[in-house]
Order: sequence, then structure tokens, then C-alpha cells
Amino acid sequence: MRAPKLPLVFIAGLAAAAVALLGWQRHTAGRLRAEIVRQQRFMKEERARLEDEQRRLKAARVSEAELQKLRAERTAISSLLGEIESMRHRADESARAIATRNRPPSAEIVVGPSMTEGPVPARLWKKAGQATPEAAFETALWAGAGGNVESLTGLLVFDADARAKAQAIFAGLPPALQQELATPEQLIALLVAKDMPLGSAEILTRVTPDDPLADTKLAAKLVAADGKSKEVQLSLRARDGSWRFVVPPGAVEKYAAELRAPATAP
Repeated sequence: MRAPKLPLVFIAGLAAAAVALLGWQRHTAGRLRAEIVRQQRFMKEERARLEDEQRRLKAARVSEAELQKLRAERTAISSLLGEIESMRHRADESARAIATRNRPPSAEIVVGPSMTEGPVPARLWKKAGQATPEAAFETALWAGAGGNVESLTGLLVFDADARAKAQAIFAGLPPALQQELATPEQLIALLVAKDMPLGSAEILTRVTPDDPLADTKLAAKLVAADGKSKEVQLSLRARDGSWRFVVPPGAVEKYAAELRAPATAP
């Protein structure tokens, strides 16, 4: 028995449906491919953005060493600002003391002996010039005790190594402090003045070498206002008839270490 033949119309409709189905599948596949490409592009861009953000955060992250450096710099700045204010206070006190000293003599004003003969109290220190090592020593005490950093700077001389170390400290200061202190030499003079005792001073010995190019050595005893005393060994050098104190590199390193030391109180 022979199978009945399908009508041509049915066959044509079936073919059209098949063609439409294939077309829809191709369209859907194209949309899927486009969506996949779009998602891949988005993921690539997002990955690049995250990598850039990670690099930025890594670059912005401050290491522990950098934090320590920042803390040390802040301590140094606070210390120097305090010393500047202290020097201004000393200068005011010195001006008042000089005004008192220039009044008519009274029983309270006693002219002390030369520092080579015995201790001279701080209130009698004077600007004695720089013609001799002893005179330069008293002038330095007078300038430091009175907060006269500019005058004290003129009493100091730096060799190349000490000057390089002082310049390195000065270069690390904020611009405002650099403007306040003007030069590396004034920075060191400020720190020298900070250590100046306000009790009394006495010259113990003077050693002048045979070599005219060698430095003269001066030993002195300094007494603070609280009675604590210390002996210091100083080197002086004549330049154009004026004696100046030679600042050793070790002294500059000591001041740098003091500035880097952590603060003991907020």
C-alpha cells in the first residue's frame, strides 16, 4: 500500500518554517557572539582599571621607613621652632640685662674678673671682639646667651666636610624654616646657642701650636644655671686678624641626631 503524498502547500510551509528557524538561530547566535565580545571587552577594561588602581594604591602606600622619616622631620621642625622662640626670648632678656647694666653703678652690679683668672657669671659676659681666642670665646658666650644667632654665626668657621653635613640638614628643612634661618651656618649657630650655659664660664688653658697653620686649642669650664658644669675643648682659627671657632663634623652629626630623635611628649 503506497503512503499518501503530502500536499505541496504543507511542504512549502514546512520549508519556510525551517528557513525562519535557521534565520532566528543565526540572529540569536550573532547577538550572543556580540554580547560575549562586549562582556570580554568590559572584563578587559575592568581588569586594566583594577590593575591601575592597585598600582596607584601601591605607589601611595607609605612604608614604615618613610613614616619614621616623616616623624623625625616633624620632630626636627618642632624642635627648631622651639629653639627659634627660645632664642628670641633670650634676646629680649639680654636686651633688658644690657639696659640694666648700662644704668648708674649700684651695689648689685659687680665687674667680674677676666675669664682667664676665674669664673665670670653670665650677666657680665660682654661683646669683647675677636682679636684674641679669649676675646672670641667671651663674645661667643655673649652672643649665644643673648640669642644673637647672627653674631654667633660670624664666629664660626666650617671645613668642607662639616659644611656639607650642615647643608644636608638645612636642605631637609621646610622652605619656611629655611627662610627663617637663611643659611646652614645660622642653623648650626642656633643649635650651638641652644647648648650655651647661662651660669658662668672660665678659661682653663690655651695651647698655641708652633705651626702657624694649626688650630689653637682652648679648654674652658662652663657652668649652667642649675650648677651643673662641664669642660669643653675648642679649636680656634685666625682669619684676617679675627679668631673663629672651628665647627667639627662630629658636632654637626650630633646636632643632626638630636633633631632626628623622637619627641618625648606630644
